[in-house]
Amino acid sequence: MQQPSTTMKPRLHPLLTFLIIFTILPGCSQPQTPHTTTRLVMGTLVTITTWNVPEAQERQGVADAFREMQRIDRLMSSHHPQSLLSTLNRAEENSTIALDPELALVIRRGVEIHQITAGAFDPELRALIRLWNFSGDQPATTPPDPQQLASVLKTQKKRKRNRLINQNPPAMSVGTGGANLDLGAIAKGYAIDRAITVLQQAGITDALVNAGGDLRILGSKGEAPWRIGIQHPRRDGEVIAVSEIRSDLAMVTSGDYERAFVHNDRRYHHILDPETGTPSDSGLISVSVQAPDAMTADALSTAFFVLGEKRSLTLLPDFPDVELLLVRSDGSLHRTAGFIATLRP
Repeated sequence: MQQPSTTMKPRLHPLLTFLIIFTILPGCSQPQTPHTTTRLVMGTLVTITTWNVPEAQERQGVADAFREMQRIDRLMSSHHPQSLLSTLNRAEENSTIALDPELALVIRRGVEIHQITAGAFDPELRALIRLWNFSGDQPATTPPDPQQLASVLKTQKKRKRNRLINQNPPAMSVGTGGANLDLGAIAKGYAIDRAITVLQQAGITDALVNAGGDLRILGSKGEAPWRIGIQHPRRDGEVIAVSEIRSDLAMVTSGDYERAFVHNDRRYHHILDPETGTPSDSGLISVSVQAPDAMTADALSTAFFVLGEKRSLTLLPDFPDVELLLVRSDGSLHRTAGFIATLRP
């Protein structure tokens, strides 16, 4: 989901805004014995649900998972002035900055997806995201001045692509114009993956981590699957599909309904097309991605939204084990063969 984030405040995180895209639905057949904990992390409400775990083990494992997500936020948030990512963004042009290996990993993956998707996913949209200001303390209600938008877009296109140098420790060469990184459309997914890893290290085999609708599932609910409702993009409180999952799988949705405003009878949403600098107009209004890890699902939900249906399906073979549910602007659906869901009428 596109693009998350200053020091933590009890409000919605600019890059990682709380959006209920997926709804956890009740199970069908057996007694419910889950334990659920919700906290504000990365500027969004994060819920961790475990199944049939001894109390002491569950309490420690879940606490450690939340601490891990907070650590990732302190490292990768472009809104925390002291984060390593912010240090990188403040670096002088044509300089080289030593990177934490984890930050290097996430940036590398973002650059890789950027290249495969012909720029539809772009981790260097910080200036454009700040200009549109869909997620600030006072979100914009009008589009930016056209001349200002053109200037920011021109500067962005002139920048040399930042490139990671394979050194030990990793480093990034900051090109002309300096860094312009915002990892909001990939870092939350990575944090979810790390939370799942911490839960597994604690011996927890059945759990769900839901970060404002971006989620990853581990195991099952005993003999029953986890049941996840996918938000209808045009009908509040309704779902377009229900996924029943009993394995390790991530699922992320990007939609034009998440953060938006209407100005002069035109609707503007937060998923920006890096080529035009304006909200994407690809013919899609919602993209749900199922993938083995949340970091990949997070980035691809944005990329495929920008690419549109035809280009997304053409590129899908480059991402093994990734499945899609696309909602077109007329409300019709396209589901790839392996996407786990029952569609609602």
